This record gives sequence, structure tokens and C-alpha cells, in this order.
Amino acid sequence: MRKLLQLLCVGLALFFVACSSEEKDLRVGLNAEYPPFEYQKDAKIVGFDIDLLDAISKKVGFTYSLNHMSFDGLIPALKAGKIDMIMSGMSATPERMKQVDFSVPYYEGETLFIKRKESSDIVDKESMRGKRVGVFLGTVQEQAAQKMKDEYQIDVVMSDSILGAILNLKSGKVDVALADYATAQGYLREHSELTGFYHENDGSEGLSIAFDKHKHADLLAKINTAIKELKESGEYDKILIKHNLKAADGMQKDSEDSKEVAPK
Repeated sequence: MRKLLQLLCVGLALFFVACSSEEKDLRVGLNAEYPPFEYQKDAKIVGFDIDLLDAISKKVGFTYSLNHMSFDGLIPALKAGKIDMIMSGMSATPERMKQVDFSVPYYEGETLFIKRKESSDIVDKESMRGKRVGVFLGTVQEQAAQKMKDEYQIDVVMSDSILGAILNLKSGKVDVALADYATAQGYLREHSELTGFYHENDGSEGLSIAFDKHKHADLLAKINTAIKELKESGEYDKILIKHNLKAADGMQKDSEDSKEVAPK
């Protein structure tokens, strides 16, 4: 009987160690082609999300590994158990909430409409009628373009990266490109022939961390607390400044009318 109890205790100990390690060493899925949130520099993945993830991990007490993959493959990889969480500038939309659990938002999501400066005829959504619109596959910008497709008779052209959509715009393969507002600013600085002409909320609750549904409730609660504490302590603001991002509550808002947007 004593040996049986000893074996049972050892088994339970191993079980709890396994469960503990599962939540302490997390495989993080991301698409490292989305500056300033995540991108590759000197063969290393860096960006706002990475610095914020690092700060969160220290507060919560877990280690992590970064797994670069296509953006539209992130949720399928999460559902298949190939990764444990997603932190990739992903907007928490109602459609995605059906498949995954999201943390509290850590950054506000906005979409910027971009054109070539020479396209003086494109000034608002109405003037996009019949145009070719480039988007990054799997993003909320693709969803927005698809919703506009019938109303404005636009032709949606998908790319496997935001850079692909920008290059298609530069080369004239599309007339307008839709991109995350913060990400677009870097491309506008690099490509002076492009400009933003309208921006709006991306229709989500904001950029958030994703976990498979109903599988990491305790960990998610700890991460939510960590995000709140980082914002309250001012550490979050320091990370924003490092990556030339503006505080979400300080971002310019649009009315229903279109507005010109100068590169920042």
C-alpha cells in the first residue's frame, strides 16, 4: 500500500510539473512582417509586440519562443496545437472571437487608406468606386475591403504581406492599399510618392493576444492584469515611445466624413 501511495504521489507530482511547464514555456505565433509591431532586423524578430510580450512574460512568469508564419495561418496553427498563443498585431474582431479567446486590447486598431500622390481623383471612399484595392491576406483590412466590394464595385487584390500590398500600389497594380494605421506610417516615410487620404477604426476592440478558446483562462487573466499594470506604471508608454507609436487615447479620430491624413 505504501509503495502504491508513493507511486501515486510521484505520478501526481509529474502531472503538475507537466501542467506547470505547459504554461511557463509558450510557443508564440506571429507574422514578422508587420513593423513596428513585429519585424525582422539583423536576423532577429523585434518590435513593439516583442518588447511588450517580454515585459508581460516577466510579470506573469513564463518563457516563450517566437514562431514566424503567415498571418492567415496563425489561428489555424493555434487551433491545431502547433502554437500556444498569438501576438501579432491581431485585431479582436467578432468573427475571430468565435474561434479564440482574446486578452484585453493593448493597442487601438485603425485602418489607413493609401494612394499614390498623383491620384488626385481619389479623395474618399466614394471616389474609390471601380478601383483596385490592395490588402494583406487575412487581416481586418482584407475584411473591410471585401465588405466594400459590392457597394463600391472595387476589385480586391490580396498579397501575402503588407509590403506586397504597398509595392503593388507603387507599381500601379492597385489604386489604393489598406493597411494598419501605425504600420503604414513607416512605409509612408520610406515611400514619399504615397500618402494616406482617409482613416477609420478597424471595427475591432483593438490589437489583442489570442489563445485557443476555453483552454488558458487562468493564464489569460494574469496577462490581462499584467497589461493593466504595465499601463499604470508607465512602462507601457516607454515601449510606445521606443517604437514611435502614439498612445491609443491620443490618436486622432475620424467623423463619418473622409479626412486627409499626413504621414507622421
